[in-house]
Amino acid sequence: MKKIAIVDENQDCLGVKGGSLSQETLKKQVQCFSKAAGLLSYLKQLKQEGLFEKFPDYVLIDIHLPDMDAITFLNSFEELVANIETPEVFILSSSGSKKSRDLAMQYPFVSAYLKKPVSADLIEVLIAGRGVDDSPH
Repeated sequence: MKKIAIVDENQDCLGVKGGSLSQETLKKQVQCFSKAAGLLSYLKQLKQEGLFEKFPDYVLIDIHLPDMDAITFLNSFEELVANIETPEVFILSSSGSKKSRDLAMQYPFVSAYLKKPVSADLIEVLIAGRGVDDSPH
């Protein structure tokens, strides 16, 4: 069962509603954080407790958050996941800034830079474990 962490200040968790996923499936497999610091704190706690199996398989994070930008998050995340199996990260943006995209895509664990809103179909594909193969790497 794939686990997904979504970081977005929008409280409806990217509007991931509808699609063929039941709300029960979403509750079991998708965790929402309104702040990047919240996700980092959660992951640090899991790492300290040795609960690596609880790490998300995928992280979807908005590039513009009130508490930290995505590049600051990616630097902290990179340190945190050193020497463990790294979740795939998808950067979400409502703008198509080439500079931001190029910066984010330099990290080996960043799989894609996606335009918001993200469809429930993407979440379904990730949860089903079929993976996403649109990586520029």
